[in-house]
Amino acid sequence: MPQAVTALPEYTLVRSRRRTLALEITPSGQVIVRAPLKMSRARIQAFVLEKAGWIRAHLAQARRQNQLAAQAGKLTKEELSNLRGALEPVLRQRTAHFAAKLGVSYGKITLRCQRTRWGSCSAAGNLSFNCLLALAPPEVLDYVVVHELCHRKQMNHSPAFWREVAAALPDYPARREWLKTNGPVLLARLPDE
Repeated sequence: MPQAVTALPEYTLVRSRRRTLALEITPSGQVIVRAPLKMSRARIQAFVLEKAGWIRAHLAQARRQNQLAAQAGKLTKEELSNLRGALEPVLRQRTAHFAAKLGVSYGKITLRCQRTRWGSCSAAGNLSFNCLLALAPPEVLDYVVVHELCHRKQMNHSPAFWREVAAALPDYPARREWLKTNGPVLLARLPDE
């Protein structure tokens, strides 16, 4: 019996001075393959073919997320302003609560409507959070707050950093997974620039 031939998924190739191959599925459903400068096209195609099932699954997920975002609709500037206003006092309270629990200090808190990040922590200890967290469940907001505050102890994503997060929120993987799965839908609701 002849074997079924799997078609090679369409992709954009980006070469750089990296050492390994990597795949990325953008929120819009584009497949990007990142490869070392001198790697052969045959090796790259074999890699893409090997990952074809993973690519199809993630493309389907991106399509579902885009459909959900389209159903929810884009937020207006007024709605974003209202989200920011509603989130700010809650965020300040949760940040103070977890900072005390973790034994860390922080600088100023800023709310932004960002397209890619849920939060950040500067070397000076200033925290920035995405205003779309107002649309996430409270436990997800707490996860992002704890994540950023743990950077006050570890300015990286090392195993030591994740141990700090786990000490404060033992169930953080489920919260992180919610954000990974549902976050793109929230981000897609930002108005087009």
